[in-house]
This record gives sequence, C-alpha cells and structure tokens, in this order.
Amino acid sequence: MRKESIRSEQEKFMKRLQLNKTRRSRCPEKTIEVPALMSLGNSSIVMILSSTDRTHINNVTHCYDQFSGEPSSSTYCSTPEVLYLRIDEFFNRKKPIFINFISYFKHLPELQTLHVDDQVSLIKQNIRLLIPLNYAILKTPISSKFRSTYIQTVGCINNINLHHMFQSLSNSFVDFVTYDPIMIKLLMIILFFTTNPLTTRSIYDAAQYKQLDNIKQIQSSYTELLWLYMLEKCGEQNAIILFTRMITKYLYLQIIIDGIDSIIRMNNDIHKIDSLIQSFLQLT
Repeated sequence: MRKESIRSEQEKFMKRLQLNKTRRSRCPEKTIEVPALMSLGNSSIVMILSSTDRTHINNVTHCYDQFSGEPSSSTYCSTPEVLYLRIDEFFNRKKPIFINFISYFKHLPELQTLHVDDQVSLIKQNIRLLIPLNYAILKTPISSKFRSTYIQTVGCINNINLHHMFQSLSNSFVDFVTYDPIMIKLLMIILFFTTNPLTTRSIYDAAQYKQLDNIKQIQSSYTELLWLYMLEKCGEQNAIILFTRMITKYLYLQIIIDGIDSIIRMNNDIHKIDSLIQSFLQLT
C-alpha cells in the first residue's frame, strides 16, 4: 500500500510539471527531473528541485548577502532619537541602501546578458518599488539596526510622514521573510524583471525594451524556480496561498508607491535630492 501511495505521488507531480518540461526544453542547461522521494524514518518527502536549481538558489542568496545585505547592515547608523528630515535629507540618507541593492541586481548573470539600455530601464522602473521588500529582509533579524530608526519627514503635503508609509510597506513583508527569506529574494528578482508595473508613471511613460523577449524568459525562469521551491517546501495548497498573498501585497504596494510618487513631486525640496536618487525615483 505504501509503494502504491509513493508511486501515485510521483505520477501526480509528473503531470503537474509536464507543462514546465516543454518550457524548460528551450533552455538546455536546465531540465525538469522526475521528483524523487527521500525517506526519513516512516515518512517520505518529495524532492522537486534539481541539483542545478539548488545551486542557483544558493548563488542568489550568496549574491544578495554579499552585495546588498551585509554592506547595508554594516554601514547603517541608527539613532535613538527621532530624526526630523526634509524630503531631500530623507532620500539622500537612503542612497547607500539603494546603491547596494542595485549592485546586487547588477551581479545577477541574467541581467548582465541584457542590453545596457534595458538594464538601466529595469533599474529605473522597478528599484523604488522593491526597496520596501529589501528593507523587510534587512529589518527582520532581531538584532537588526533597521528596527530602531525613528524618522519624521517634514515639509510634505498635509504633514505626511513618508518614513511611516515606507515602514508600513516593508512591515507587510516581514512575516514572509521570517517564514523563509529565500522566497522573498526570488520574488524580488521576478518583480525586478517586470516591464509593466502598475504605476502612473510606468503606464503613461512606458519604457521601450530592446530585448523584451529575453527579459520575459528570464522572469519566467525565476517564476518557475520560485514555484518549484515553494512546492517542495510547503506543498501545493500552501504554496498557492503564500504566492497569492505575496502578489496581492505587492499589487497594493504599487498603489501606495504611486501615491508616494505624487507626494514627492509636490514637494519644494525635490531639486535638492541627489541626482542619482532622483533617477531612481523617476523624477528625471
């Protein structure tokens, strides 16, 4: 009876991944393997990821830690008192975090294969949307210095506190990071290779990409990798729930960022913001 159950589980996963086999056949270096079963005591765990997949995930994690996580955490200075910052001071203070985060994406081999104009467009269009997810990863450790920062932005319309808005967005992803930071790291890559985010600026001033098909293929590859990882870690039903929640929160995030964009453009101090940050905020 147990052998029949195992065989049935294998057949179920083979059917589910049959479509992925066809898609992966376009990429010779990656092929779907039949899920293997690893016996642990009296239970059996379905192993879906290939050795190549696991190496890929390890490389992504190492790359993030090396170029974004560790340098951002080591150079960040928190203060116990409340900081009252103009909008230019607020964003200029974030510049090292932006630069480290972008450095991480620049070290992804897939991004390096794209035309430089496409690389720039992806960075300008998506980096400000992904910054809250990056902060969620940075602030999740209990000992993180990012947990003890108190900032009030001054001079914004209706005395809106931009720090509080960004903080709320990053906090909405902390639970996902706590559960498994790898999922968020893979999700960030998928979202980075998005060519049509749902913001007013992106809709009415859409970027023109020279290698659009290549970008979509990269995004599809990482989407598949994340899905297989989630299937293996938490099963199909929980994977569907988690993935749906993450995407729903990101859609909401884009709505809030769109509002933040409007608040920034109505501020009298935007010309004082560092020119590089202005580019990241799509002010230029």
